[in-house]
Amino acid sequence: MSPSALERGALWALAWPLLALLAGLYGALGALRRHAYRRGWLRTERAACPVLSVGNLTAGGSGKTPLVDWLLRAAAQAGCRPVAISRGYRNRSAADVIRCRAAEGLPPDPVAMGDEPALLARRNPDVPVYVARRRALAARLAALRDRPGLIVLDDGFQHLRLARALDVVLIDGQAGLGNGRLLPLGPLREPLRAARRAHAVLIAKAEPEEAEPLRARIAAALGGTVPVFTSAYRPAALRRLDGGPELPLEALRGRAVHALCGIARPQGFVQTLAALGARVERLHAHADHFAYPEPALRALEAALDADIEAAAGPRWVATEKDAVKLAGRLAGAERLWVLEMAVYPDPAAQAFFFDFIARCTIE
Repeated sequence: MSPSALERGALWALAWPLLALLAGLYGALGALRRHAYRRGWLRTERAACPVLSVGNLTAGGSGKTPLVDWLLRAAAQAGCRPVAISRGYRNRSAADVIRCRAAEGLPPDPVAMGDEPALLARRNPDVPVYVARRRALAARLAALRDRPGLIVLDDGFQHLRLARALDVVLIDGQAGLGNGRLLPLGPLREPLRAARRAHAVLIAKAEPEEAEPLRARIAAALGGTVPVFTSAYRPAALRRLDGGPELPLEALRGRAVHALCGIARPQGFVQTLAALGARVERLHAHADHFAYPEPALRALEAALDADIEAAAGPRWVATEKDAVKLAGRLAGAERLWVLEMAVYPDPAAQAFFFDFIARCTIE
């Protein structure tokens, strides 16, 4: 039997002092580490080209990888020769550095690389994507192998070892800063004031008008020292996992669907489907970065096979992050549909990024 609200409240009251102590220790250690870099006790390494870091203040998803994807495309179109560097969260490779450029014929491996770097490599086949815990080492290797004009660093705000020319902090427009407390008492890796060392803050996954109250609050908290932009996150395409023909997004209107995802905030995916007119009949939510081991894969295949309606149209819909781990592994892939998303930075944000990329291209 699940605990009652009263029991949960009592458990929280008992745990709060310990969590508060751990949050204080976490904050103190983080502040000491940042101070060590400022004083030069820990060494910062400069790459051979400009580095643009995309990071956040909170644990969990805030839209970093979609923005990195947008930046890689913008830089490539400007002739800037970008590369991406990621830590590759939960990758299972023992290699110090992994490099993947899908155009060279080696398909991205989400198990070895991690799902988000694999997604970046799939969506940007001409862009080298590096995965390394020692990201300064990856930057050195990229300089030798690819001679990039720009390095885009995924999830880099707290990674102080590699110096950057531009630091961008993302804040989820739906979740905001949660309760405003540090881990493990809240979702924050650093307090909001830490964003003052960034060059820009981007409120992600929110239309400009709905993000305005949060934008104004953050701008005021930062004292006007950092520009605060917004970026919408909208559905872009509906495709079959097996690469079959796409359908217009309107095909979801009025459909009863099963939503399949292994992301940090599954309710966001449900809301996106609902906004397209779909009726989410069931949510199949897994933990963030779920790898779909063989038992889960077989169970999904059995469910797809047993669902007669799945053969008639978009009945089962997954996120791109999940699709990259299921592609080539799932029998009945023609029954699973993938909702592709895209970011749309506001005009001021686009001008800000395009200006930076133009300066990198000139250099």
